[in-house]
Amino acid sequence: MRILFISDLHLKESDAATTARFRSFMRESARGADQLYVMGDLFHAWLGDAQLAYDEYARSIVADFAHLHQGETKIFFIHGNRDFMLGTQFARSCGGEMWPEQNIIQLGNERALILHGDELCTDDVRYQRARRILRSRAFKAFGNRLPQWIRREIAARLRRASKAHKAGSAMMLLDANGDAINATFARHDVQLMIHGHTHRPTDETRTVNGRSLRRIVLSDWQQDFGYLEWIDGEFFVRPWASTPLSASA
Repeated sequence: MRILFISDLHLKESDAATTARFRSFMRESARGADQLYVMGDLFHAWLGDAQLAYDEYARSIVADFAHLHQGETKIFFIHGNRDFMLGTQFARSCGGEMWPEQNIIQLGNERALILHGDELCTDDVRYQRARRILRSRAFKAFGNRLPQWIRREIAARLRRASKAHKAGSAMMLLDANGDAINATFARHDVQLMIHGHTHRPTDETRTVNGRSLRRIVLSDWQQDFGYLEWIDGEFFVRPWASTPLSASA
């Protein structure tokens, strides 16, 4: 069994380097995988699945996923903080499934919790307050009915607000909170947690209620750490098949 985990691609048409890295991954590294988990922030911004009707770049990304699915790779998507408006239409167009925010999967003899990870950043109270509103069913239903130009303006405002908030916040506020991590481990009774969001790739062991547990944090795709692969009970961080971004900068 070969399973791949990716997160925080932040794809956008203006970022040709990351798009090329994604194309290479889909056409080379991901070929033949049994499962692929896309764990949030696939896109830098997503305005709802109506975007597929007019966004040629988004449709090209869908085509890459659909091609991989034709090779019998099962694909699963989880919402991130940038693409929380992704819906079932997008997932089905890719040949994949949209999953809830937190999911337990079986990896060999271990139960693993996979999630985007922004809910673990509980020190950032302002963000968590906004998250509850933006992830609500009411907001999504309302947002999907807005005209395209209004959704674009909202997305632009959210990006500007996020950038300003990060610039003015201590780094510890933007990282996962240790107590939140431990509580999440205990609540789900798992041996392993895999998430992204923080852009701080990590592989650590934590002791929770006397148990030794493992947390793996995925890298964003604007760094050169590579992607996560699981093969028959063992994890590997694989380098990108294409030229590293740092080499082409």
